[in-house]
Amino acid sequence: MAGIGMRFNGRKITSASQLQRELTRSMEKQLEDNLKKAAGPGVRMKKTRDGYTFEGSPDQIERMKKRLR
Repeated sequence: MAGIGMRFNGRKITSASQLQRELTRSMEKQLEDNLKKAAGPGVRMKKTRDGYTFEGSPDQIERMKKRLR
């Protein structure tokens, strides 16, 4: 008996758990890309086990906070 297959972001998905992993990975990548874009030049972004940390001048951090609103 053949299972139902589908493609997501160029990967063949054959199980529900694999689909869940791929959707989670896709959302995390999109979130990280948007945070990098909001941070702008001169702000360092680090991914930690507790989330993300940002380093920069107070003005840069304020600009980033306004972009995220």
